[in-house]
Amino acid sequence: MLEFNATFLIAMFSFVVFIFIMNAIFYNPILRIIRQREDYVNSNYEDAKRFDSSAKEFTDTRSAKLEQTQKECRHDIRQVVSEAHNKANDEISAARENTKNIIRQKKEALMNEGDNLKTTVKNTVVRDLASKITSKLLGQDVSVSDFDSETINRVMD
Repeated sequence: MLEFNATFLIAMFSFVVFIFIMNAIFYNPILRIIRQREDYVNSNYEDAKRFDSSAKEFTDTRSAKLEQTQKECRHDIRQVVSEAHNKANDEISAARENTKNIIRQKKEALMNEGDNLKTTVKNTVVRDLASKITSKLLGQDVSVSDFDSETINRVMD
């Protein structure tokens, strides 16, 4: 059955030497290259994870800053609109007040002018009218120089 002779021992010894030689020449360099590739892939994977988390953090920060900036812009816009609205209201109020003053001044000027016209009418027109009426009634030119101005004032007012 099994015989252990010198051929078997030489075959075994040559197999072991072959394994050592193959291990030194072939397996170790291949295993070293495989380990280097695994290390390279793992380091790239770790870098990718780190870059991904960094990008996510950057995106979150950018989104937060963008949202904060939008809130500030909305607040600034509301404030500017409110200030513009208040300024417009103030200008409208000032314009109304100015218009009221102008209207009051014009009304007073018209009242004064009306009083002046009444006085002029009383003094000249009534005198001329009285002279014409007396001339027509009497048939001759008569000038009326003295008349009761209180009665004329009561009638004109």
